[in-house]
Amino acid sequence: MKYWRAIICIAIICLFCMPLPGWAVNNPALEAKVDAFLKPALDYDLISGTVLIAKNGNILLAKGYGPANREYDFPNTPETKFRLGSMTKQFTAAAIMLLEERGLLKVEDTLTKYYPDYPDGGKITLHHFLTHTSGIPNYNSLPDYDEKLVQPYGIDQVIDWFKSQTLQFEPGSQYAYSNSGYVLLAGIIEKVSGMSYAEFLRQNIFEPLGMAHSGQDVFTTVLKNRATGHGGDGRTVYQAPYRDMPFTSGAGSLYSTVNDLFLWDRALYTDRLLSQASRDKMFTPYKGNYGYGWFIEQRDGRNVISHGGAINGFLANIDRFVDDTVVIITLLNYESTFSRAVNTGLAAIALGKGYKPLLVAETATVPPEVLNAYAGTYRFDFGAEITVSRDDRQLMIADNEGGGVTAAAQSDVLFFLRVRNALIKFLKGDDGTVNGVYWQQGAQGFRGKKIS
Repeated sequence: MKYWRAIICIAIICLFCMPLPGWAVNNPALEAKVDAFLKPALDYDLISGTVLIAKNGNILLAKGYGPANREYDFPNTPETKFRLGSMTKQFTAAAIMLLEERGLLKVEDTLTKYYPDYPDGGKITLHHFLTHTSGIPNYNSLPDYDEKLVQPYGIDQVIDWFKSQTLQFEPGSQYAYSNSGYVLLAGIIEKVSGMSYAEFLRQNIFEPLGMAHSGQDVFTTVLKNRATGHGGDGRTVYQAPYRDMPFTSGAGSLYSTVNDLFLWDRALYTDRLLSQASRDKMFTPYKGNYGYGWFIEQRDGRNVISHGGAINGFLANIDRFVDDTVVIITLLNYESTFSRAVNTGLAAIALGKGYKPLLVAETATVPPEVLNAYAGTYRFDFGAEITVSRDDRQLMIADNEGGGVTAAAQSDVLFFLRVRNALIKFLKGDDGTVNGVYWQQGAQGFRGKKIS
């Protein structure tokens, strides 16, 4: 009897020590490549977050980099919870698909059916909201947006705030990204289901898929392993300002982990949550190459379904290379200037392609005649100007307030301003003449035109 008890105990211990299906130990070769790729930016404290790469349903890398919270200095891990920002939209779209499958609504329904007093609601459909073709202005662009986003508004209060806005165009005629439409979808989910938006997602998406570490982010909730969002002003890192997350329900209010999002990715290949018909609707590119909560495009001949998110100190991204059955998920808790380059580089590493360094250790050598061509004044759409001048074998960048800073060459066209934590890329016309710049700082990017 004692013999069998010992065997049972050993079996139980072995069972708990075994990795779960799909949750493999990091691939050493891939991990080494990713570590080396990210190291220059980590050394300068330019990124922090968690990365997951998987292929054919097997996790090849799930690893945290940098601090999840800079006050208490605890590290990011695959279990760290990050705000998703606009990656929320894919879950809102899935919820609408579930309700349609259950016969409770149709994407052809008009807004008037759910909000009878909404202006022009009779010619706006749920399909228009899902595809950003409704013509309802993005509420982020309203002048009092920054004042409103800290208020504990319910969904209908947010809708009442922006519903008086005039349509930008005839519904269905154009594409224009609008968070307002996804807030309206959240409101419709509540009206049709009789549940709160957060509860509907919990019961119908997160729990069925085993996504136990995902949900609606609420400031007052005690949430273990919650990352803190950070921004940067030049080389000074600060905690991102407060906002009330339910204010952006449906459009950007959720949190999750890379491990939970891996489960989500796997479910989208099967009928486990949504039927093939629903997934076909979601993954059909409409105007602007936007489906239902996803961008659908081709990159170097590969079909990619993706979406990013940016919200107060957090940058999130998921790239699904569906032909290769590869997914790359990055959740960052720092508004890094290098976030796009991180996503591009990780995808190249995962697919076995060549990639550029995230940050070159030594300033690249650029011919003097090339630097001379960049000299001049550039004006951005919002009125600011920068002046570019050559100082020996490097560029100096000065803004309206003066005081030039050195731009370290990353390549012949890309330069890094360490003092500003910004990247500047010089743009050329078809004739090869320099005609503008693209300025990337944190999550924001701006185009400027060369005026002299």
